[in-house]
Formats: sequence, structure tokens, C-alpha cells
Amino acid sequence: MTAESFFVLRTEDLLLLTVDVRNLRREGSRLVREDPGEEALLIFTVPAQHVGETVLSAQALAAFPETVPTFVCGDSTLVFRLPDGQDSVPLDSQALLDWSRLQSLAVPDGRFPDEPGTNLFDGLPCTAVEFPTRLLLGHDPGARWTAPARPVRLDGVCELFHAELAGPEGGEALLRAFATPLDRPPRTGLPLTEDHLRDLVALTQDPDLIGSEGVPVRSPLRAERFVLTPLGASVRLRGEWGGTPVTTVMGYQHTAELGRDQFVKVVERGFLSTGHRALLTVTSQRIFADPGDGTRTAYLLAERHITVAEPEVRYGPQSGYRHGGREMPFRSLRITDTTTPPVQDSGLPAFWVTREDTGEPYRFTCVATDGEGRTVTFDTPAVFVRADAVGGPALGNAYHDPAVEDRRIIGLNGQVTALAEPVRGASGATAVPVSRMLLGLVPASGHALGQLPSMVAAQARVPAVEQLTGLADEVDVLLHDAYLARGMEGQPTGAFLRLVEAVPVAFGQGKGGGIVRPDTVVQAVTARAGVLPAEFAELRAAAQGVGIDRLGEIFGAARLLGAINLFTLLDDVGPEAVRELATLTEQEIERRLTRAAPGLLPVPVMRALTLADRREVRYLWKPALKREPVPLDEAGIAAIDTSRAVLVMEATTVASARAVEQSTVRGELTDFALTFAGIVRVRIGRLAFTARPGSRPDLTAQGLEVGFEDALQFVNKLKELLPADGFGRGAFVDVGRDGITAGYTLAVPAVTFGVFTLSNVTLSAALTIPFEERPATFRFSVSERHQPFNVSVALFGGGGFFSLVVSTRGVELIEGSLEFGGNASLDIGVASGGVHLMAGIYFALTENTVTLSGYLRCGGYLSVLGLVTVSVEFRLQLTYVQDEAAGTSAVFGEGSLTVSVKVAFFSKSVRLGLQRRFGGSPLQPGPRGLREAPAAAGFADLVDPQDWGRFCTAYAPEQP
Repeated sequence: MTAESFFVLRTEDLLLLTVDVRNLRREGSRLVREDPGEEALLIFTVPAQHVGETVLSAQALAAFPETVPTFVCGDSTLVFRLPDGQDSVPLDSQALLDWSRLQSLAVPDGRFPDEPGTNLFDGLPCTAVEFPTRLLLGHDPGARWTAPARPVRLDGVCELFHAELAGPEGGEALLRAFATPLDRPPRTGLPLTEDHLRDLVALTQDPDLIGSEGVPVRSPLRAERFVLTPLGASVRLRGEWGGTPVTTVMGYQHTAELGRDQFVKVVERGFLSTGHRALLTVTSQRIFADPGDGTRTAYLLAERHITVAEPEVRYGPQSGYRHGGREMPFRSLRITDTTTPPVQDSGLPAFWVTREDTGEPYRFTCVATDGEGRTVTFDTPAVFVRADAVGGPALGNAYHDPAVEDRRIIGLNGQVTALAEPVRGASGATAVPVSRMLLGLVPASGHALGQLPSMVAAQARVPAVEQLTGLADEVDVLLHDAYLARGMEGQPTGAFLRLVEAVPVAFGQGKGGGIVRPDTVVQAVTARAGVLPAEFAELRAAAQGVGIDRLGEIFGAARLLGAINLFTLLDDVGPEAVRELATLTEQEIERRLTRAAPGLLPVPVMRALTLADRREVRYLWKPALKREPVPLDEAGIAAIDTSRAVLVMEATTVASARAVEQSTVRGELTDFALTFAGIVRVRIGRLAFTARPGSRPDLTAQGLEVGFEDALQFVNKLKELLPADGFGRGAFVDVGRDGITAGYTLAVPAVTFGVFTLSNVTLSAALTIPFEERPATFRFSVSERHQPFNVSVALFGGGGFFSLVVSTRGVELIEGSLEFGGNASLDIGVASGGVHLMAGIYFALTENTVTLSGYLRCGGYLSVLGLVTVSVEFRLQLTYVQDEAAGTSAVFGEGSLTVSVKVAFFSKSVRLGLQRRFGGSPLQPGPRGLREAPAAAGFADLVDPQDWGRFCTAYAPEQP
């Protein structure tokens, strides 16, 4: 039967071994093989070879702790097999310790134990040395153990028992970490963490661990010295491994004496958040510290350093950015300081690199290259992420922590940096002085980190904005969506930045003279057209134009003739017009600004000019107008016809702190017509306006033609007396604070034909263009209220006037009156007298009120011999007023009769008067506006008799 376990004890050299055997039985003083066909094993259990000691940081060491937590590892096992042909071994210490004659059972390469945490392979135990704590090491075949068979004495001193492992021919021993013991309580603060131990097992034994080159990574630990003693192991071992996407450890060194660590170095693989490959080196070294009382204590001091293993990283399409690398303005980033001072340990898989001495983030010195090859320097903090955490959320969570967002900001201090890829033929078009840049992390499938930095926002001085506003202020900008999606060549304007806060371009009162105010909001910074409204910069060059709805968003504040919303007149901007924008030369732009020249500038173009004494920004625009009449109000009373019209705008702004206040605006609108209520059509051949700083606006108006239709066609005959050019030479132009009034007044000569006479007739027309947001108005009149025309036919005569005021909002006022009557007298000598009869009508129509008045006046007198005179005067007036705003209507009537009698020196007058008001019904909406409401219905009209019967029955008391 198999022999029982026994001990080997020598007090001289402190040897203590527990011996177990397999397939050996005791026969006298020998151990004999039982089954010749089975392995015969000698299994030696060696006491603990390592003491795990908690490492201290520099701050903890400064406190000189009296005790430090330590943990003793488990026993180690040396397994030897009897060589083939040897069937027994003497049962004495010298024979049992002659390990050079025995064969140590090696760990199978690339295999793991039958049961996790054990040293059993195919049911046989293998040599397993627990070093360091919680790591089981075996050796490769060919390694040999040597141990003194008897105590070694020298000068009366006995040498400590020791067993040394060496490779073939006495070289380095190759060791394999094949397991970590299970069911051990968790420990922290040791030089090697549990993650490190698992990595060492994988790196030395796992055949499925494939590196970046596609070959297995596993490689053994190399032991320059590996000695076991009763007081612990004395070792010097190391391991180095190439790149792998799974493990963190790539380097390991360990020096220990008699089971106590002297030097432990673990090199962890990882990345910086900038994309650079980096290493975290954790060195635990025993040092002596003196607290000042003369005592010296040896502690394990841990220091951590970040080493940049890949000094330069290139960004761009090859990195797998979603937008081809355009989200990162830099094309490469080189870190010049490759090793940091000691940094803090966070214990997290991803952490900001923080100095241990100050607790402040360490700032790496960087040299970046932009898209035009320009270099900029800055320093920046960074996050280190361990290799085993790559692809998880740890890096993003640490980097985008809102509490430390300021660490993502790099300071460029005004260095000129190209924020976008270069523009062909326009070097420097995308380069601006950048003060600060906020970075973020975005997916990058072509890089091993899986994420790379991108520009989230920047603070910069944008020359195009400065030239517009005249203020040398920094603005917050973002990379433009159109640039990110399609690049510079995929869009006609070359938009590459978007202003976080849009810049309004408002030319204020008096800028545009009511012809047009080109107010807008610019937000896109382009390489080819300066700053533009955001909608224009986002157009697709191949297939997209600008619809009316988007034009409304862009030019919603622009006004034509004071009150007309300009965007309602603009036609769609087709994609071909947008594509053409990128090819226009300065000469072609100037040519198109000419009124008669073909071609448009449907998108406003801004050009910056640098002159000898100033900088200017030119705003050029020749939009496409609709080719059908456009209603100006909901009811369609007023409309504008731009089917043949051309609008040209040019605004020159001097770059200064008061930029838009010092703008010169030139505008020209030609060949358009306004129609009002279907009865008046005003055609204007040309309106040209210039407003200069410090001077009164200048208006030139030509080609006014007024036509009347329908009920007012008769006025056309009178209108023919006006000159063909109503606003030409001789017209009056009054420039005031609020606007310009230009017009013409013509006195018609008196006409006499037989007993018919027409006199005091004047025809006048006036167009008022306001500077503020009020409608442009046109007034046409035949004579005036205070100066009516006169008509007489024989004994009958009268007069009147007519006035029409229309605006771009509709009819403002129609007013007129007509009076006619006759006089007759009789003188027969003894008596004389006369009678008169006069009748008239007055009407006025405003936006909300209609007034209609009529009157009758008649009377007579009789004088007898000049002594008695009797006169009678009768007057009757009736007025109808309808107020749509108040929803009411009424009729006022007034009459009077006056009788006067004069006898010699006595006279007496009696006047009888009557006033009456007839209240109308309330007005209510009807199909053609307000109408009188019908009389109120009675109860019988509103309730059906059957319904009333059911109602009464429901409340009637029940019958007994």
C-alpha cells in the first residue's frame, strides 16, 4: 500500500518538509514502486514562501505608520517523479533531498488545471510554488531543482537550507503562472492586484490569447534567480509581452529576499484620451524611513508614472471617424514629455492623470498640426484608460464628467488654427485665431482605442464676423453640420463654422428708405461667401434649393416699401443657383448688380474689402422675385405685381464699433405695380434709394403711372392731363424725419362751353415711402375739401372733391362730396323776392368706418316796399355711420325751420328744430364682412313644442 506522509526536519538549517508519496510503499529503509506501469511521485510541501505587504503612497509614508497589514501566502508543492528504471529510493534525508537525480514534474504548456485553483493535471499533481501571494507558478520542462543533501557549515555557521531552480545548463528558469488559489478573502493594497494575477496567468499559459499581430501572446516568466528557503523565497524574475487587446499587464519585474518584497514593477498597457498608447508603470520599492527618533523602518513605497509609448498620433479618415476625421481639426498630435512625475492612484479603470504631490491634473505638452500643415502648441490634461477597459463606458464616463469639464478645454491663446480642411485655391480661408477649444470623445472604429478626440466647440476671433460688426471680440463657434456631413467640396458655400449665437444684421431706420431693409441673421461662417444665414450654408450642392418657408425664416424681418414682408415676394432659389454661387467671380458679381444685366444673386453675398485706411464689408443681393401678383393682406384688397420687377441691393459697411450705423445702403426696385381694391393700379418704373452716413437719404423715382378701373374708370380721362412721367422733372420731393413724399400737382384750366362752366379743378398724386415699418401709401385726389371744384349750368351751380388713399395694407380712405342747386329772384317794383334750393351728399370710407351724409336746404324771402320782409329757411340733414370696429351702426337726422319777419324797425325770428337718432342693429360677421344682425327670436321660435312638453312632464309630480 502507498506509504503515509512524513516529515523531514533538520534543526541546523531550519529545514522542514512534509513528504507525500504516490505509487510508493515502504519496505524497510526504502520506498519501493508499487505498480511498475504507473508514475511514482515524491511530493514535498514547502512552508509559505512569500509575505504580501501593503504598499504605501508618499502621503501615507509621511505619517510613518507603526504597523502595515501583511498577508502570508499558502504552502508550495514540489513534485518529483522517479526516473524510468528506478523502482526505489532510500528512505533517508540525503537521498530524499538529492533532487538533482529526480525529475520535477513540469506544468503542461498551454493547459489549465483539471479543477480551477489546483495543481492537478490529468489527475497528477505538478510543481506549484505560490509566489507571489495568490499566484501558483510551475516551470517548463528541463528545469532542475538543486538542494543541499546535508547541512552546509562554514566558519561554524550553518547555511540556511535552500532549494534553487535553474534552467537547462544552469541558465534562467522559465516559469508559468497557471492558477490563482480560490476561496481566499479579498485583499487590497498589495503590489499585485487580482487583475494583475489573472493577466499573468493568461499571458504565460493561455494559448487562446492572440496578439495584435495574430499570433499567440503567451510567454513564460524568466527567473534569473529562484530560491526557496524556510524563511521565504529569494527571487529575481521578469516578464515582457507584446500587444494584446485583452490583458492590461505587459511587463512585470519582481525582486524579493527571504519572502519579503524589495522591488516590484508592473507595467500596464493603456491609452490616453488623446489616442496615444501609454503605459502605467507601478513601482513598489522598499525604502528606509526615519521618523526623526533615530529608528529606521523599511516600508514598501509605491510610485506610479505614465509613459507615452506612442508619442505621435495621426487623425483623419484612416482613424474611422464617423465624418472622415473632419470633426477633429488637428491632423496629428505629438506629446513631447513622454514620462510624468508620480501620479495618484484612483483604483479605477479610467482616470484623469493627476500629480501625486499637488493633486492637480498633469498637463501634457503637445504639438498639433492642423489641416494646412500649421503647427500649434498647447498643454492639456488627459485620461488614462487601462487596456482591459477599452471599449467599455469607463473612458467616456471619466472624460465627460460634468464636474471636470474644464479639463477638456485646451488653451491655444490666439494661435491661428485651421478648423477645417483646406479650400482649393484659397489658402488660409478656414484658419482663425483660436483662444480655447473644448474637446470631446467620439467613436473611431479605425483606432485601437475605439474613441478619439473631436472639437465640440471653440472660442475664436472670426475675421468675417469682425468685418461685419467691426468689433474684435471672440465668439463661440461649432463645426458646421454641412461641413461634417459633406466636407468642403460637397457644398457650394464652403460653410465650416456655425456661430453659437447668431449675429443680427439690422440696418436700422432710414437704411433702405422703405424700399427694402435687408435685415437678417447670419450664423454660418463660410470659406467662399463670408458669413451667411444658416439656411443658405446648409444646402446640398447637387439636389437642394431654398423653399419659400426657409426664405421666410431667413428674411422674416425684411420689409419692402415699409410694410411688405419681403420673403412673400421671393421666389424659390433652385439648386442650380446655389451651385453657381461657388463659381462667381468678383467681376461677374459686379456685372449682375446692373439692373439690365441677366443673372441673379439669389443668395446674399458678403465680400470683405481691405482698403488703405479702412475695412469694408459689401452686402450684395439680387434675389429672384415671384412672377405672379402677391396679395398684401388677407382680404386680397391690395396686391403687388413683380412679374417684371428687378430688385438690387448693395450695403457697404465700414468695419467699426458702430458698423451698421455707418452703412451706406443702395437699393433699386424697377418695373413693379401696386393694385388696390381692384380699382387703382400704380405702376412705378424705377425707385432708387441711397442712404449715406451723416446725410439725408436720396430718392429717385421715375415712371409713375396711375390707372383706374371699374367704377373709377371715368377718372382716367382726367388723369390723362398728367404728364407721362409723373415723378420726373418738376416733381416735388419732401424728405422728412419719418419718410419721403414725392408727388405732382396739376391745375386744370377752367373750361367754358355755352352755359356750362367747370373751374378750380386740380389733379394731384403723391407716393409716401416711410423710413420706419409703416406701409407705403399712394394718394390721388380731384380737388380738395378746402378747395373744391366749381360747376355751373345756367342758373344752377355746385362743386365737390374726391380723394383716394391706398397703401400696401389696402384702402385707407375714400372720401368725396358733391353739392348742386339753383337760385331764382323776382323784382316787380312794389315787391321783390327770391327762392333757393341746394342739395348735397358726402361719403367717407376708412378701414373700419363708413360715413354717408345727405342734406337739403331751401328757402325764400319776400320784401314789400322795403318795409315788410318775410324770409323762410328750411334745412334737413341725414347721416349714416357704420363702425365695424365697434360693431354698431346708426342714423342721425336733424331738421330746422327758421321764419324771420321784419316790419319797419321791428324784427322777429322763430326757429323750430328737430333731432332724431335711429339706432341700428348690432353688426355681426357675414360672408361679405359685417352685416346687421336679425331681430332677436322669441321663446316660441327657439323651443319646439314637443320638447317643451317633455320638459314639463319630466318635472310633474307623480299621480297617486
